[in-house]
Amino acid sequence: MARELFIFLDSIATSDAESAQGRWIMCNNGKPLGSMIKGPLLAAAKAARDARVIVIVPGEDVVITDVALPGQNRQRLLAALPYALEDQLIDDVNDLHFVLGPRHGDGNYVVAVVNKEKMQLWTDTCDELGLRVDLMVPDTLALSTAIGTWTIMLEDTRSVVRTGVHSGFAVDHSNLNELLGTTIMDADGVTPERIEIIDCRDININSNDFSLDSGIELQVTSFKDNSLVWLAQHFDYENPINLLFGEFSRKEKVRGQLRKWYPTAAMFAALLVLNLGVNIINYISLNSESERLTKAMNTLYKQTFPQARRVVNAPAQMQQQYQSLLSRSGNSQSSLAEMLTRVAPILRSIASFNLKSLRYQNGKIDLESEVNNFNELNRIEKMLTDKAGMKVEIKSASQNKNKVVSRIEIKR
Repeated sequence: MARELFIFLDSIATSDAESAQGRWIMCNNGKPLGSMIKGPLLAAAKAARDARVIVIVPGEDVVITDVALPGQNRQRLLAALPYALEDQLIDDVNDLHFVLGPRHGDGNYVVAVVNKEKMQLWTDTCDELGLRVDLMVPDTLALSTAIGTWTIMLEDTRSVVRTGVHSGFAVDHSNLNELLGTTIMDADGVTPERIEIIDCRDININSNDFSLDSGIELQVTSFKDNSLVWLAQHFDYENPINLLFGEFSRKEKVRGQLRKWYPTAAMFAALLVLNLGVNIINYISLNSESERLTKAMNTLYKQTFPQARRVVNAPAQMQQQYQSLLSRSGNSQSSLAEMLTRVAPILRSIASFNLKSLRYQNGKIDLESEVNNFNELNRIEKMLTDKAGMKVEIKSASQNKNKVVSRIEIKR
C-alpha cells in the first residue's frame, strides 16, 4: 500500500482555497507518519506529492439511503434515480448530486446524496490547491464496521454513527440518544449485538450516558488522539462510496477542461484543413507549371541540338553540350577575360578610339573600330604588341572622311 494522505474538510465557508482550513495526517501501510496537523490546507497540498489522497467530508452533508430501482442498465438507473428519491428529499433534485452505490441483498441500490453547491466547493478547493483526490467519502462510511456491530465516534460537539456497511449518520451530541433510539426502532427488530463507542473527547463518557436497551452490549474505547487519526488507522477500504462520481469524477473534470478547448481546437483544425487545401492547390499549380517549363526546355534543347536523339534532363544535357563546345575550342571563358584585361586599358588610353564591334572565337578577338588617323592605328598595334604581349594583325584599314576605319585581329 502506498503512502496515503487523509484530509478532513472541517468547514469551508469561502471559495478562496488559500483560506480553507482542515485536518490531515500522512500514513504508510495504515500507520501514521507523524502527528495530525490542523490548519490551512495549502500546507497539506505540499505534503500530498506522490501520495494517494483520501478526502473525508462531514457526514451531516451527505445523506446515505437506499432505493428500489427496476432493471440493471446503469445509464437508465442514473436517469431514474433523482425522481425515485424526490419525495424523500427536501431540496430540489436538480440541486443535488446523486452517487449510485452497489446493489445489496434485498435488490435495492445504495445511494449517497450531496448538495451540488457543497460538492462544487469541495472539489474546486482541492483543484485550486493542486490536490489530485483519489477518494472523497463521508466520515460515516470511513468508520470501520463489523457484522452485528454499530460504531459510534464521539467528537467534541458531534457524533458519527455507522449502522451498517452502507448506512450511517452524523448528529450533534444533544440529539444522539433520540436519533439512535429511533434508528434501532426502525431496524425492524434487527438490532445490533453490540455498539462500539470510540470516545475522542477530552472528557470521556461511560456506558450509563446511553439510554439504550440493556440487551445491546456497549463497548467504550477512550482514544486520546484526534478522531481523524482513528479514521486513518481504521479506514474501511472494502466498502467506500466515492462521492467523486459522474460530473465530479476526475475523468469528467478532464473532459470538462478539454471541452473549453473544443472551439479553439475546431478553429485550429479548420485552419489546418484550409492550409492543406491551399498547399494542395499550390502543389497542383506548381506541378503543372513545372511540366510546362520542362516541355519548353526540351523543345529548346532539341532546337539547339537537333542531332540529339534522347532528352532526359534538358538543363544538365545543355550544360554538358556547352562545356563540350568550350573544350573543343581549346579555350575557355577565362581566356577571353584574361585577354580583355590586358587589351582594354590600352584601348581606353587612346582618346579617339571608338569601338564599333567585338567578336571572340577560337582564342581570337576581332575588333572593328575608328581612330583619327593612321598614326594612332599604328600606335595601338605597337602598344598591344609591346605592352600587352599580344599578336596583332591589321586586317583592313581605310580612310572614311576624317576617320580611319579598321579591322584588327588580336590573339595571344
